[in-house]
Amino acid sequence: MSHPSMDIDTRVAISLAIGRYLRAMAKFETATIEFNEACSMLRNRLSKPSRFVARVDSRHYLVTSDEDRNFEVEEIEFV
Repeated sequence: MSHPSMDIDTRVAISLAIGRYLRAMAKFETATIEFNEACSMLRNRLSKPSRFVARVDSRHYLVTSDEDRNFEVEEIEFV
């Protein structure tokens, strides 16, 4: 099966798009690893079901966890 040849502008645009995709994929994989490590660390710190407010970077978050150490973190407005 023959494919029509692409002009130079199309080939360059595709190459740039592929490069952007590959860089984004690498960043995504790194972020996924960091996210999973952060979740594991937080689960290890939560020893029992709890509900509390945490202040991080001048923002307030409601943290809720259950007996299996599953958790939710929700940003809340604190007045």
